Amino acid sequence: MSHLYTVRSGWEGERLAEYLLSRFSFVAQPTTIADDVGSDFYCTIFDITSTVPPIVEPRISFAIQVKSNHDRIEFHNKVHYLHNLEIPFFLGVVNQAKAELGIYSAERFPMMTAVFGLREKLWLRPVEEDDPKRYCDGETDSDGVTLDCYHVCTFSTTEERKDIRPKVEKLLALCQRATANIRSRRSEEHIYQWDEKATAFSIVAGVGSSQYFRDNIYKRLAEAFYNFEFLLNNQPQNFNLAEFEIYEKFYLALVTAYGRPMLGLARDMYLRIKPVIDQRFPTS
Repeated sequence: MSHLYTVRSGWEGERLAEYLLSRFSFVAQPTTIADDVGSDFYCTIFDITSTVPPIVEPRISFAIQVKSNHDRIEFHNKVHYLHNLEIPFFLGVVNQAKAELGIYSAERFPMMTAVFGLREKLWLRPVEEDDPKRYCDGETDSDGVTLDCYHVCTFSTTEERKDIRPKVEKLLALCQRATANIRSRRSEEHIYQWDEKATAFSIVAGVGSSQYFRDNIYKRLAEAFYNFEFLLNNQPQNFNLAEFEIYEKFYLALVTAYGRPMLGLARDMYLRIKPVIDQRFPTS
C-alpha cells in the first residue's frame, strides 16, 4: 500500500534525531502516531566515566519534540502537558541534508506562565538568539502567545566524541537550571535563574506568589532553625549566636504579629533548639 512521502520523510528525520540523541543520552520513545502526548523522545543524558572499563552513568532527563523546519508549531492542546512536565522541554530541528540536529530550549515556559498564566493558545518558535527581555510575544493576540525557543547547540553525525562533550556539558547545565526553575514554578516559589553563571534572577509577584510567599518563608525559617541545631551539635565552630538571635527575633515577631499554621513547623524546631542554646549560652 502506498503512503505519503511527507510521512516517510518525517519518520526518517525522527530516526536521525534518535541516533544523534543516543550518542549522549538514553533514549525512549513512548508515543505512537495514535498517542501523541507532545514529545517524540524522552532522554536521559549520560556521562562516560574514566574508569577501566568505562561506565555509562545517567545524569538528568529532558523531553524533546522533533521537527524538520524552523517554522513555529502549534501547541494549543499541549499547554497543560508542558505545565505539568517536570523535566526540561526542547524542540529539535533536523537537517537531513547536513545530518544535523539543532536543539532549541523552551526553558522560559515556567517564567511565562508565572507572569501571564496558562494560555489557551500557545505557539513554540525556534530562534537562534536568546533574548531574556523578550522571550515571548502576542500576550493579547487572539491567535495566541508565541514562546521563543532559543538555540542551544547542534549535533552532527560527523562529530567525534571529543567534539560532543562540550555541547553535552552545556546542555546538562541548562537542564539543571531549567529543572530548578520548573520546581520553583510548581512549588509556587517564584524566584527564577536566567543565566548560566547564576548572576541574573527574577522574582515574580502576583496572584500565585501572593498566596504562597508567607508559608514559603515560614518553611525556610524552620529549615534555618533545624540547621542551627545541626551546627550547634556537629559543627559548633560554625554556629554563630548573633546570627541565631536575628532569626529568633524575626520568628517571635511573626508569632506576635501574624501567626499562621505553617509557623508551627518553625515553632517545633525553635522549641527544640532554644533550651540547648539557653544552657550553653546562659548569659545570652
